[in-house]
Amino acid sequence: MDLDITCPQCHRLDLVQSITALCSDGLFTSYGSGLYSGVGVSAGGLVPVVGTATMQRTHTSALARVFDRGPAQVRTGRLTVFGVLLLILPLISLGSIFEFLRPENPHDIVTFLGTMAVPFTVGIPAAALLLGARSRRRLNARIAAGRPRAHAVWAAGFYCHRCGLASWPYSPAPGVPARQPVSPQQFRWWVWEAAGYHNL
Repeated sequence: MDLDITCPQCHRLDLVQSITALCSDGLFTSYGSGLYSGVGVSAGGLVPVVGTATMQRTHTSALARVFDRGPAQVRTGRLTVFGVLLLILPLISLGSIFEFLRPENPHDIVTFLGTMAVPFTVGIPAAALLLGARSRRRLNARIAAGRPRAHAVWAAGFYCHRCGLASWPYSPAPGVPARQPVSPQQFRWWVWEAAGYHNL
């Protein structure tokens, strides 16, 4: 199969680069170190503290960021952990509720309201956190399901540095225009459309 990867706008090949290479070139890592000083508290009083740190940073060029394959997945771990930790107190207070409901105990309305308030005041935020984590997990599942389709459309594209336009030499998915120049933002729209990310 003979692919014509020349730019459909300027019909040249010298400044045409695949999207995968463009994004790979636009990602680089820098390393550094720093010297930090401060004051610490010890048994003998305040003491000077000096330390060093080694840093590693990953940078992405603006052009590589424009050609993003899809939305980033959101973290769910902290919400789940905090939700479960908040559920511990309402579960423990269930014992006091069952103790309150025993017939030999006197029933006072203030005691009843106080006993019932603990599970609800702590349980409602816990349930909200767990429901938020659940909706994030669903969103992550939809993002993961669209990744193969997004990658297929994204990896088939080329970018002309002379014109500042992207194109596909062939249509990698139904509806994706072949040999038509599109802006980087339109390119991302087509990739996200093929993956179904516009409905997120």
